[in-house]
Amino acid sequence: MFEGRWFRIEEYEARWARVLDEMRARGFETAVVFGRGGGTTDNCGDILYLANHYAISGGTDSLIWSARSFAAVILQQGREPLLVIDEPEPRRDLVSIADVRCGHHPFALVAEVLVERGVKGPVALAGTQFIPVKYHRQLVVGAPEVEWVDNDDLVRSVRRLKSPAELDCYRIAGEAATASLDVLMKGLVGGLSERDAAAEAAREVVRHGGRLQMLGTNHGETLGFDQRFPLTGSSADTPQPGDIVTGTLHAAFFQGYYLDPGRTGCRGTPNPARRRLLEAAAGIVHHLSDRVRPGARLLDIAAEGDRLTTAFGGTISPIMQNFPFYGHGIGLGFEQPRISTCMSLPDDVVEENMVFGVEIFLADEGVGAAFFEDNMIIGRDGNELLTRTPSVWW
Repeated sequence: MFEGRWFRIEEYEARWARVLDEMRARGFETAVVFGRGGGTTDNCGDILYLANHYAISGGTDSLIWSARSFAAVILQQGREPLLVIDEPEPRRDLVSIADVRCGHHPFALVAEVLVERGVKGPVALAGTQFIPVKYHRQLVVGAPEVEWVDNDDLVRSVRRLKSPAELDCYRIAGEAATASLDVLMKGLVGGLSERDAAAEAAREVVRHGGRLQMLGTNHGETLGFDQRFPLTGSSADTPQPGDIVTGTLHAAFFQGYYLDPGRTGCRGTPNPARRRLLEAAAGIVHHLSDRVRPGARLLDIAAEGDRLTTAFGGTISPIMQNFPFYGHGIGLGFEQPRISTCMSLPDDVVEENMVFGVEIFLADEGVGAAFFEDNMIIGRDGNELLTRTPSVWW
């Protein structure tokens, strides 16, 4: 039965307070945080975190509206937060913010509110990595005395460490992710076409209350790439006996909380070279996962990943070039930091109550390619594995 907002209002009040503290630390009286829904989950996290709002509509601008699917939260020291949405009325049973402004032009409406409140000077702006130039221009023209200062990580820096309520939410998400990936891999190694295996897994995601972002499968000569058919994520082809198969799920599995586990298996018993590849992928992830502990430097973990990858040998596939890392933070979407010798910063360390994905891509010319990823909560006394799908699929 639908029960409305999942988190208690006190959870949101604590989040607002932490973001306001971060604003003070950065020297800001006012911040505007944008998010975008409209069918995707890659840029909706900040608004979900602060307001529990997800914009449904999408599409191009028209004579009566602009910036469909965008929403914003205005945060000011000493004032309650304000939510701006592009829909005619808010869902009061869902949103956590009482003061909601509705309009067909959300960027222009944000500027109008700031002028109405007499806001001038520096204002932190989160969301610039996906705000189109034409909508940013509405902010500049509509609030000419505001100096917009890019602060895309303002809320993300607070979201990095999960609250006890968020971790409980993640445990439910982990059950859904495990069940869904189990179904996907059983189908791929059991003789279903990629498309049919993906369809069964998608049903499992939705049945558990999730929203799919990407469900990817691969086998055969395209194994060095992420998916066999990128547009849909799966093809109509059926893996043949002896084929290596890969399956991965990217979904907001529960209340918007994201997981992205993956496995590689074989339809039938793998030959020795293929078995070596598959076991190496699982083994490296298990080894690195043991090192992702509070206080560990991500650069050190990444260096160990590089060492193990080099020791395996093999070749460099396109997907390895596309994702040069061994994992990442995760929450209401993909998050920083990365576990990478070229993407991690010197002061990036693992902290208790983070949630991480730990992963590996390996390839061996003439043998195939493998992918393996687990997601876990970082705990004080030990990590809590969220994705418990078996490592071996043959």
